Amino acid sequence: MSSSSSATATGPDVSHWVKDEFVLNCEACDTKFSMSVRKHHCRKCGSVFCARCAARYVALPELGFSKNSPQRVCESCYTSITSSDSGAGSTNATHNDATVEGLKRLYRAGIKPLEVQFKFGEFYSPVMTDADFDAKPMVLLIGQYSVGKTSFIRYLVGRDFPGQRIGPEPTTDRFTIVAGSDDPSSTDTVIPGNALAVQSDRPFRSLQRFGAAFLDKLECAQTSTTAEGGKASILKHITFVDTPGVLAGEKQRIGRSYDYTGVVEWFAGRCDRILLLFDAHKLDISDEFQTAIAALRGHDEKIRVVLNKADAVDAQQLMRVHGALMWSLGKIIRTPEVVRVYVGSFWDNPLQNRIFEELFRKESTDLIDDLRSLPGSAITRKVNEVVKRARAAKTHALIVDHLRNKLPLMFKEKALQKMLDSLENEYQEIHRKHGVPLGDFPRPETFRRALKTHTDNDLSKFPPLNQRMIVELNDILSSHLPRLHAQHTAEAGRKRAAEAKRSAGDENPFGAKDGATPPLSVTNKDWAVDPESLALYSGEFDALGPVRDVDGKRKIHGNEVRDLLVATGVAKSKLRQIWNLSDLDQDGSLTLEEFAIARHLIETFALKDEPLPEELPPSWMPTSDAQ
Repeated sequence: MSSSSSATATGPDVSHWVKDEFVLNCEACDTKFSMSVRKHHCRKCGSVFCARCAARYVALPELGFSKNSPQRVCESCYTSITSSDSGAGSTNATHNDATVEGLKRLYRAGIKPLEVQFKFGEFYSPVMTDADFDAKPMVLLIGQYSVGKTSFIRYLVGRDFPGQRIGPEPTTDRFTIVAGSDDPSSTDTVIPGNALAVQSDRPFRSLQRFGAAFLDKLECAQTSTTAEGGKASILKHITFVDTPGVLAGEKQRIGRSYDYTGVVEWFAGRCDRILLLFDAHKLDISDEFQTAIAALRGHDEKIRVVLNKADAVDAQQLMRVHGALMWSLGKIIRTPEVVRVYVGSFWDNPLQNRIFEELFRKESTDLIDDLRSLPGSAITRKVNEVVKRARAAKTHALIVDHLRNKLPLMFKEKALQKMLDSLENEYQEIHRKHGVPLGDFPRPETFRRALKTHTDNDLSKFPPLNQRMIVELNDILSSHLPRLHAQHTAEAGRKRAAEAKRSAGDENPFGAKDGATPPLSVTNKDWAVDPESLALYSGEFDALGPVRDVDGKRKIHGNEVRDLLVATGVAKSKLRQIWNLSDLDQDGSLTLEEFAIARHLIETFALKDEPLPEELPPSWMPTSDAQ
């Protein structure tokens, strides 16, 4: 079916449609197109499907189509549109969603066709799916055995997760994806690797390329974010990837039944942050660990280093350990910039040596703040990854086409081998001819190995390069992607300005102050909030995602707690008074103990229609500052 067969005279928006002459297989079921299996565009997303996978029809007046003429869409777009119309989904998509959809359209229209034609997915990274764009930010943890990777995740999550194994011996023998589930009816469960790799709504389908032996060593620890008072709330926004401890011996490394370094490289390309963990007592870097770190080449901006278990050494030893670690890393991570190293003891046990307690607290705060910033900058990183991928795909196509065009009619194998042996010279020639930066070219040994593995050095398997595809890709890189990112940045700035304006208007989220100024501190051993109630309020407090201020106190801003308090059904006038009584320092945020006061005032007075006190009674004052 022609791309414009359903276009009206007014010209509906088809700019995001994939050029169907470049598409060989159905986007959904991978069926090969033929005379009997025709191509059909989804009018919503612009991808190309077979008739069976694009059999739904809906009105799309927002794209310029007539309201009275339903248009063909794919199953995914149909579900999205109908759930939004019925109120089952979000009725007001955020600008993040709009930016992600824009990225998907640009990738399908101008980048994916080039990748498919020149087998980019087989050489380097598999073709991206919608799940890759929609995925939460992921954090990859790499380190030698027993450096505390699993304990670190447990420290951040706040509770045990299914399948965790912690011990001094090598306990984690598989790749474990620790993901959150927001469904209140869900329970903690472990999803085996083979089942995980076939789920279309998760970005792990391309892991099937590593074979059944690897999938047997893969699992997903699906953790409820609503159980146990919502302690695992960080999993609403971030997914963690725990890896097997890197082994030191060559015999143990060879004993792995899958390509460990290849798997690490796959995750590195899709993760938003990579944490290299070191034990203060074991700074040696094994050959396999060094190879794994080398596989992170090209992702230097994602790498953070964590020196764990630093509380077990004294001041002089810590200085020497830190220096030795920086010296070792300098030989492996070859960047002119100094790698950021976080020092601390990242688990729930008390510190063994408290001399650096303040330092460790600040380092922990910096690291957690760095991880908490990932969801907010996820869109920028997605744009960055698409740009990197587009440049790599363009370079790959130019290399293949260059080598193909230089092959003689006879003795092709010998001529190709000669060019592969001097691939650096061929890179220079492509650089001069097409202006491709030398930094965009893959390592020669990587290209040679991939060409041998996937095509048996047979360049006749590749079609001639259509220069229109390069022109369209250049247009995406120079025009469409920068404009999409600029629109996202501007919209995000407007949202932040509006939020700041709302916050500045009144520190009390329930309206103007009534003039009450509660005392700032009173010491009392018999606090009115009993331990059982405090435990309940503590769970609610953690679920709201408190952040630390400059003094290290965990607090929730009034805008974050507003919905929870309104949900109690208490009148706004009473909530305003409760806020003034509980916000002891009147900073517009609540510590845990201030939050407990607010909740207890609601339970004790407001819900029982008892009059609220004019001032907070002495017995209601917290016994200490909230930590």
